[in-house]
Amino acid sequence: MRFERLRKYFTVLPKENKDEFSRQLWKDNFLKLIVVAGFFSICESLLLIFFPHAVVDVEISILIFVPVSLLMLPLLIQVYRKCNVYRKEIIYCTEVGYLIILLVFGCALSVLPQNELVSINPYIIAVFGIAAFIYLTPLTSFILYFTIYLFFFGVIPYYQPDPYTVEILRINAFIMNLCAWIFSRMVFRIRLLSLIYKKEIETKNTILADLSVRDSMTSLYNHENLFLKLKEEIERAKRIDYPLSIIMMDIDDFKDINDRFGHQCGDDVIIRVAGILSQACRGTDIIGRYGGDEFVIILPDTASDEVLFLAERLRYKIALTDFREGIHITVSGGISELKEESAEELIKKADLQLYKAKANGRNQFEAGSLVDDVQGSLWANFRG
Repeated sequence: MRFERLRKYFTVLPKENKDEFSRQLWKDNFLKLIVVAGFFSICESLLLIFFPHAVVDVEISILIFVPVSLLMLPLLIQVYRKCNVYRKEIIYCTEVGYLIILLVFGCALSVLPQNELVSINPYIIAVFGIAAFIYLTPLTSFILYFTIYLFFFGVIPYYQPDPYTVEILRINAFIMNLCAWIFSRMVFRIRLLSLIYKKEIETKNTILADLSVRDSMTSLYNHENLFLKLKEEIERAKRIDYPLSIIMMDIDDFKDINDRFGHQCGDDVIIRVAGILSQACRGTDIIGRYGGDEFVIILPDTASDEVLFLAERLRYKIALTDFREGIHITVSGGISELKEESAEELIKKADLQLYKAKANGRNQFEAGSLVDDVQGSLWANFRG
């Protein structure tokens, strides 16, 4: 329990989105590091050129920092561009490596002029600047800040001759490091929570968008969006010149099921039929609930005989399924193939075939002369 509370306090990256969030945080960081590298390289170069006498004590650190930043700049830009491709170890090492350079530079600007200026302002600016603008996990920032503090702790006596001043500077640096680490954790937490909330909103929006196009009972496409999908497939079929067919089917005597067993039982039958259709059809097929107990299947790039075989396979599978309360049902359907029709006309053709199947005794599909041959072949296979 205590461990879980500690994890919540530190706001660790969620496992399910860890890689995505890590790369987003790195991308944010590298953009800022590119700006920092370019800005400081230009500013320090101008300072060295126009005010050489003002930077005598720190001239060596500037002379080292400027070319190192210029050399790191192309690497930072490359990693930023390929942040979603490069291995995490490469990204992490590049980020931490440049942050160490910045911290060492801030430390050097504070330590080197100690004979003339007793101040650690550059060091404080470096640690708080990174805390404010760079998103680091609490563990990474802790290791980074207190590693550089140990470096500062060790080198300050070599440049500050007064032991009392050394102790004061060490205490001040420790307090500033601790405050910077706490501030860094707060900044990281705020950014991480914003990513988490954004992801939750995106997920909910996706669910809502899916609900707006799906039938709430069966999770198939609803009537409106089924028509939109059909129009899209008709345009694609005409453009690419491949066959397109649709199957329209409904459950025979469905009203009797509702009257005898209740509407809840009827709903369960519809859901089971929808499940059978989803399992039997291909991933490229589009299945929708047209209304009530009627279903429509859009079959892109499918020849007529394949459509008929699928229809008969569905019919036999549904007929052999045991539904709730020991109910056995049959389905009837109509098949229409795209010629030059619109979506409405194609649906109307299939609907007419469906009524023909009903008029001829139900438990069958109508689509022309091929139906009898296909039914006979499939029935022989089922009996075999």
